Amino acid sequence: MTLDKQAQLIRYQDCPSTPWKNGGGSTKQLLILPATADLTEFYYRISIASISSNGPFSLFNGIDRQLVILEGDGVQLSIDSHEGEKQINNLGGEERILGDTDTTEYKRLTPINSPFCFAGETSITSQLLGSDVIDFNVMTKRGAFKAHTQRLNFDSIFIEENTAITNNNQNEHCNTVEDSPIVQLLCCLNTMTWEHNGEVIKIMPYDMLIIKPGEDIKLATTTPSRLLRVTITACKP
Repeated sequence: MTLDKQAQLIRYQDCPSTPWKNGGGSTKQLLILPATADLTEFYYRISIASISSNGPFSLFNGIDRQLVILEGDGVQLSIDSHEGEKQINNLGGEERILGDTDTTEYKRLTPINSPFCFAGETSITSQLLGSDVIDFNVMTKRGAFKAHTQRLNFDSIFIEENTAITNNNQNEHCNTVEDSPIVQLLCCLNTMTWEHNGEVIKIMPYDMLIIKPGEDIKLATTTPSRLLRVTITACKP
């Protein structure tokens, strides 16, 4: 649903669900660029997946990935590193796995953890810790685009004004962004309202706002609420 030349609201419920080939879950794609791209060739992609059984992650060569657990008990990841090195993220304290050491790393992800960043070539198997899981996925084409993912919390009013966030709560960063943003996204994790052009629009969990730089956004809620903020930038040549 397009509201004007800058703001776009993507309704989670309107996004089709695609079952996985292995039957272990399904994915709702919220955004992909180009819009006609498939999973073999895209610049960036945002999706929300439901995981109902244990199994391997799909491999995406040349793609950088970020994963956030939204619902459920969480997963334990078995990470086999091949052809590269492990780097420790200097902001989120999370591990980014690149490459090839002949070792297996184990990482537990739950809804309270920071975004987990890894290379799409990495061989990873996930095991449910209990209940089914819903997760949020950001994918960017390496060398062309990069993403910066944050968890945001607010109690009543959230304001983003001219790309600066007014928010007294702590943010969790996934990686550093130095370039001007191409697109900014807010995925709402709770029910809230958006004041836009004199209207009050109800936002449901997992609805996503696409915002261009410089646009003012005001969200309101009556209970403590959470957002995921994703900033995508083009890499410098």
